[in-house]
Amino acid sequence: MRASETSADLWLRRLDRRVSAPGLIAVGVLVLAGCWMTESWLAARAALAAGDLEAASVAREDLDNELSERSALRDLIARDLSRAKVLASSLSRSRRALFEGSLALSEEKRLLEKQWEIMTTFLLVEPAADRVQIMRDEQALETVPLAGARARAAGGDARPIPRVAAVISKERFASPERGKSEQTGGQLQWEPPQVGASARARALGEHVMFTKEGLVIHGPPLDKAEHEAFPHLCLSLSEPTARKLYAKSFIGTKVRLEPEAKP
Repeated sequence: MRASETSADLWLRRLDRRVSAPGLIAVGVLVLAGCWMTESWLAARAALAAGDLEAASVAREDLDNELSERSALRDLIARDLSRAKVLASSLSRSRRALFEGSLALSEEKRLLEKQWEIMTTFLLVEPAADRVQIMRDEQALETVPLAGARARAAGGDARPIPRVAAVISKERFASPERGKSEQTGGQLQWEPPQVGASARARALGEHVMFTKEGLVIHGPPLDKAEHEAFPHLCLSLSEPTARKLYAKSFIGTKVRLEPEAKP
C-alpha cells in the first residue's frame, strides 16, 4: 500500500515541476498551429458547404418553378379536358341533329322526286305509229305496242273521244257499275253504284284505269257481250300493254291521244 502511494506521489511531483520557457513556447506554438490548421480546415469545409448549399438552393428554386409549371399545366389540362367533354357532348348532339336533318332532307328529296315523277309522267297514245309511249317531260322512257287497239265509244255512249284525259282511279279488277258524284248548289251529290249480276273484271278485264273524261283503259274483257253493253269510252289493250301502263302510271297521270292520221 505504501509502495503504490510512493509511486503516485513521485508522478505528481514530476508533473508539478515547472516547465522551462522554451518548452512552454514550443507547446504554445504547437497549440496555435493546431488551432490555425483546424480553423483553416473548418473554413474550407464551410466554403464547400456554402457552395453545396447555394447549389441546393438553386436546385430547390428550379424544383419549385417546375412544380409551379406542372401545377399550372395540370390545371390547364383539367380545364381543357372539362371543356373537351362539354364540346364532345355538344358535338355529339350536333352530329345527331345533322344526321336526323340529312335523313329528313333525303326523305323530302325522295318525296319531291316522286312528286316530280308523277307530275311529269304522261301516256302518249299514237294510233298512227300503233304504239303507246310512257313519257317524262319530252323524253320517251318506254314504248309498248297498241297492237291495233283504238279508242272508241262502246255501249251506245255518244260522247266524243277526248284528246287529253286524266287518270282518277286505278283498279286491278273493276266492275262496270260506277258511282256518280256531282256538285249541285255547293253540295256534293253522291250516287252509289248499282252493282248488278256482273262479276268483277268480267266486262273490263284486269288493270283498269278510269279517267275524269270518261275514257276507260283496260285489258281484254272476259265477256265481250257485257263489255259492249256497258256505255263507256273504251281503250281496250292487250294484257301485257295494259299491265305495263297500269304499273307505270299514277293517279293524276295525263293520257294524250294523238289523231289516227297526222296531216
